[in-house]
Amino acid sequence: MDTAARPNPAQSDRNRIVKLADGGSLIAAIPPMLGFHPRDSLVVVALQDDLITGVARMDLVAPSMHGALATAVIRATRQYEAQTAVLVVVCERPDPRHDELVQRAVTALADISVPVPHVLWAPSTSGGVPWRCYLHHDCEGEVPDSAASELAAEVAASGLVTYDRREDLDQLFQPPDTNRMIKLSSLIDTTIRSDHTTSAEHVQVIRDAVKSDTLPTTDEEFVRLAMALSDYRVRDLCLHYALDARIALTAERLWLELARCLPPPERSEAAILVAACAYMRGDGALANVALEQARSALPGHQLAGLLCGALSYGMPRAHVRQLLHDAAVDARIDIEGDSDTPEGLDMSP
Repeated sequence: MDTAARPNPAQSDRNRIVKLADGGSLIAAIPPMLGFHPRDSLVVVALQDDLITGVARMDLVAPSMHGALATAVIRATRQYEAQTAVLVVVCERPDPRHDELVQRAVTALADISVPVPHVLWAPSTSGGVPWRCYLHHDCEGEVPDSAASELAAEVAASGLVTYDRREDLDQLFQPPDTNRMIKLSSLIDTTIRSDHTTSAEHVQVIRDAVKSDTLPTTDEEFVRLAMALSDYRVRDLCLHYALDARIALTAERLWLELARCLPPPERSEAAILVAACAYMRGDGALANVALEQARSALPGHQLAGLLCGALSYGMPRAHVRQLLHDAAVDARIDIEGDSDTPEGLDMSP
């Protein structure tokens, strides 16, 4: 399940209310809110007092899995504490099997007192395509151009990108230089055998890198940062950057560069931090892709599995925030217990 709550909460001073005229405008709003144009998807738009509080996307599935999909819809609405919800089926052609899915999802939400005023269908979220409502036969129209919408402009001004496909997010993690990644793997293996850097010293390496707001360029910088994040206590302490709107985007750029350039398994730790930052700023799609990258780089990674479960089961954002906060606090206490720094660790930007 991909979730989103955009524009960027880290830049909430920019955020303002954008009014959507009809179902077509709502469909056009999905790509900038979700981060990409969904295909073959069921999209849940959660609302409180007629304001969109979150968006969740699920793959359309065979009828035998409609019960599980209805359960996922419930999780999504609970995650965003929805008072009402609008469902959107995005697929190339209307499918009679989706009528049963729609009815099942509407009934499931009614059982938890979340009414569904509209269930929309469109072949895509691109401008110019027709849309209609499953529940109201006189409710139909044409989807306007998403890229030209007021919401798209707001999202772009927040520094967020809307991709054509979800698969395009995978490209963000593609290594720019495979040969260099192999070289870094060898350098990291050599460094591990002789490294005696303390956790507190690793923390200082990370703090300096984030504070500089510049990306690493030399092999030495990449190796030092890889060694720092390989210390699980340091990685957990870095989760606090995802919770600090003043520095989260700067930290996320660093984590993404490390996730792109470092070899497995070291890249997994950076990918997890990308996921934490992305999710806390409302980009659930990127968070899911980052976690997939982390688990691919290091199968069985416990923290990646924990966060995947939290996102898949629709854990409320406040609970995820508390989970990250607690992990960072525990790591800080643990490292300070081993450190000779009486004033404690300074992770401020």
